[in-house]
Amino acid sequence: MSDATPRDDFDGAWMVKEYVHDPGGELIGTVSQRRLVEPADTDRFRVTQHCSVSDELRDHPMIRFEGTWMFDLAIEGAQRHYLGPDVIGMGTQWAPGAMTGVGQWPRFGHDFESYAVLIAPDRQLTGGFFSTAGQSFVDIIGIAVPEVLGVEPQLELTAGAPDLDRDAWPVQRAVGPMRIGTAQATPNLRRRCWTMHDVLGGSTITIVETVDAGGVSTTITAQPN
Repeated sequence: MSDATPRDDFDGAWMVKEYVHDPGGELIGTVSQRRLVEPADTDRFRVTQHCSVSDELRDHPMIRFEGTWMFDLAIEGAQRHYLGPDVIGMGTQWAPGAMTGVGQWPRFGHDFESYAVLIAPDRQLTGGFFSTAGQSFVDIIGIAVPEVLGVEPQLELTAGAPDLDRDAWPVQRAVGPMRIGTAQATPNLRRRCWTMHDVLGGSTITIVETVDAGGVSTTITAQPN
């Protein structure tokens, strides 16, 4: 390996706890994960994920997610290329410590949309959707901390949706912790809201995504409990 060792906001060894919801919004189990992101060459990283599913998922198709997964990641500016074998696709880093991705897990057999946000140097919010032929399969919300902390992180997903001026924004539950609000006066404007408690970090995290004719804007806040 060259001395020009690459660096990335999300590299290192992470402990991850993921909360899995079915398309109807019910929490159906969890996945514990150890994720290692390490330099593999001067211009790419290798991502290794060791996953263990909870007993509640033993009779669910998510049982196939248990095991070890590996793929290479190349970074070109704001773009990330997932080169396989276990993840193929592309991601975009919109700002330092904030990215989204889209692609496929060929061996697992599902498409994905994902996001990852560093809400603190030692706290990563992560998650997304697995789908097949455009139909949601599961909705996952997760929290990650550096492995050196030695404590598996936790989220409490019982927090109510944030106050979005409820008279104008009737908020309705959609899938798992995702909520959709539609403005009565502007039907083509919508908001998606995720609200959750970071137990280890002692904060409440809120993501509000607003979509209108001008594009998409996302606001992320982490407030001490």
